[in-house]
Amino acid sequence: MSPANALALYGLRLRARLWQEGLAVVGIAAGVALLFASQVASSSLQSSVAQLSRGIAGNADVQLQARDPHGLPQGMVARVRALPGVAVAAPVLEASANAVGPRGSRAVELVGVAPSLSRLGGTLVRGGVPRPFAGIGAVALSAPVSSATGLTRFGQEAIFQLAGRTTEAPLYTQPRLHSSGPMATGALAVAPLAFAQEMTGLRDRVSRILVRSQPGSAVNVVAGLRKLAGDRLNVEPIDREAKLFANAATASNQSSALFAAISALVGFLFAFNAMLFTVPQRRRLVVDLRREGYGPATVASLLLLDAVALGFLACALGLALGEELSIHVLHSNPAFLSLAFSLGSGRDVGWHAIAVAVGGGMLAAIVAVLSPLRGLLSRDPLAPFAPRERSVSRRGVLWAALAGLACLSAATAILLATADAAIPGMVLLVAALLLVLPGALELVLTIVEHLARTRRGAIAHVAVMELRAAGPRAIAIAATGAIAIFGSVAIQGAHDDLLAGLEGAADDTTAFTDAWVAPAGSYDLMDTLPFAPGARTKLARLPGVRAVLPYRSGLIDIGARRVLVLAPSPRAIPVLPARQLVQGDAANASERLHRGGWLVVSRTLAAERHLHVGGRFVLPSPHPSAFRVAALSTNLGWAPGAIVMNSSDYTRAWGSADIGAYNLLFARGAGPAQVVREIEQALGPRSGLAVQTAAEHAARQSALSRQALSRLAQIATVIPILAVLAMIAAIGAMVWQRRPRLARLQLEGFARLDLWCTILLESVLLLGAGCLCGAIFGLYGQRLADRALAGAIDFPVVYSITAFTALSNLVLMMAAALLVIAVPGYLAASAPATLALQD
Repeated sequence: MSPANALALYGLRLRARLWQEGLAVVGIAAGVALLFASQVASSSLQSSVAQLSRGIAGNADVQLQARDPHGLPQGMVARVRALPGVAVAAPVLEASANAVGPRGSRAVELVGVAPSLSRLGGTLVRGGVPRPFAGIGAVALSAPVSSATGLTRFGQEAIFQLAGRTTEAPLYTQPRLHSSGPMATGALAVAPLAFAQEMTGLRDRVSRILVRSQPGSAVNVVAGLRKLAGDRLNVEPIDREAKLFANAATASNQSSALFAAISALVGFLFAFNAMLFTVPQRRRLVVDLRREGYGPATVASLLLLDAVALGFLACALGLALGEELSIHVLHSNPAFLSLAFSLGSGRDVGWHAIAVAVGGGMLAAIVAVLSPLRGLLSRDPLAPFAPRERSVSRRGVLWAALAGLACLSAATAILLATADAAIPGMVLLVAALLLVLPGALELVLTIVEHLARTRRGAIAHVAVMELRAAGPRAIAIAATGAIAIFGSVAIQGAHDDLLAGLEGAADDTTAFTDAWVAPAGSYDLMDTLPFAPGARTKLARLPGVRAVLPYRSGLIDIGARRVLVLAPSPRAIPVLPARQLVQGDAANASERLHRGGWLVVSRTLAAERHLHVGGRFVLPSPHPSAFRVAALSTNLGWAPGAIVMNSSDYTRAWGSADIGAYNLLFARGAGPAQVVREIEQALGPRSGLAVQTAAEHAARQSALSRQALSRLAQIATVIPILAVLAMIAAIGAMVWQRRPRLARLQLEGFARLDLWCTILLESVLLLGAGCLCGAIFGLYGQRLADRALAGAIDFPVVYSITAFTALSNLVLMMAAALLVIAVPGYLAASAPATLALQD
């Protein structure tokens, strides 16, 4: 058959089944959209880190890096340039800050650059390195910061809060002139190096030195840098930041990808249901072509043309819908990660995201078109129309149930053995659900059939008969509801358990104080940026303050992890509550921390470094120090891992008495509101510091946790909506296609109301069996997800059984579906008797 004839034949067939093909296109498009949007949201964050890093570093290949925000001596630049093989060495100062303008404030990364940076070719300084004019330093703001703060005019004064200081700086140029690179997407403020040092109080200090080696000299340059660095500085490749971020974001990306795949499966089941309605027409096509003498290859080619056309339309629609989802719903949400990494706001729509989404959509289209057909390769041209049992055999149901139980057992074994394999366990759980579902549906039908024998009326008998006759179509509809409820319950349950654990960790890390005084703004919500404790005496003199305790905290790179280090005062009680410990005695660990020389390390970090309670560990701090492990803990809500230590030990290891916050204890009988007002008056408006009660501080941490988990909550909301639409379309189409049979039943004496009740009962049985199985497996999936979060990533998780969530989701989905199905069901039950002749 010529291509022209094949296309003409396809057009004729398409007009005959336009609405069925339309349903299939929508179903596949929904799956493609969810896959695409989820991948874009994850890859955009990773790409933004890499782009910002490369935009600053240009073609540098290695860097000499400080281990804390205090930086390294600027004099090291000359020593690096003197190394044999160094072509360019450019110093950079980086500090987190809060930019304040007439429209609002925005957390920014202040970057101090020297003229030598332009020799590395980075896009950050493509328009030239900023220089002081008229002896006055100034800053250039990126477009996102300019838009958020309202700082848009040349010379306009911007207020910067950083390191407990407040300073002002005029603007260089109109930021929107930067149309590409980091200045277009990043939250940046760029200033001359000397002015940035003045703003931060870090005179003659830089954060890192970017180095480009001469051709063939990279190995010698790295060796020379390591000799200069000793054990106080880091020598790292330029892509080090991107690798650290990838490690920190692994848990979020994997969980989002898994549950987006579950969402996509719901969409593909939607498509499969729609395609089942076209099976009779395709069987007739196969018979006609075989009668005309066309071989299996030609027939398969025509069917493949159907699949390609269907997949092309569905993928095009899905990518367009996914683009909108990635922007407005499943968008990138950095949350905590933005406090430790410089992130951009750009979106990365790479070929990988498109390829995976399109590949999944095309595969679904091919399976949907070809899987229902049998007898294609038979020598008998009428094989596709040969009589066959439409209902699923009981032997097949039994074997499927046994296979499902085997998958469930394997998932259980994974749950008990290792939390690292949670994703394979979840896949096995989904497979078990789909395999057990036919048996569950048959059990429900058998029970209804037995109950029907005890009562008058044929409604139940007809409903059971029709569902059994529907065979794979009924199972596919039930599977749609089952997968949706499973995904929704598992995601929402794990989300709630993790959120409860994170909120508990936030409460635990503030239990030793009544109030916090820390840098103002949103750039240092974890209190990891040090500032000089100059206001301690002033605060201690306040009548409502009983004690002012130093609180130190920081981020340190250990291997592939950027680890959070917490160091409360030795007088803080408790230093670490017992519920955050996973190994070791709480009282003993607390006593050791107060004594000094001991650490509490999160379990995954300890496992990676082969540490155990009592073991020795050299902390790679600015002044490397040896400690012993007092206990193992959760990660306190920071995915890469956490360490808790004595504040005095922190001062020794970091070589600085600077603090991250003040912890204030109120005098007995003092009212919190009155003491907060006293503190605010003592600090003054230009201190760069702000006060929060312990409850407000914990609430701020909890808000960040909710923001970090927002994508899971979004997916948990999208899945039921998609499933309800899919089931409504599938059941509605199935009922509408049965109008001739319903008309025949009317001729046989069935009342219209009885037929309508039969349709509603069929829907209840299908939805009930599918959704109930999905809810039960979803509760188990929640447990599996909790196990992975707590065991493999050390998140503080509060275990619970969200039976109410499962039940409410089940009831809401069934109620929504039945309310909509009732209308087409009533119309189908009112079909004219003449339609009986078409069956």
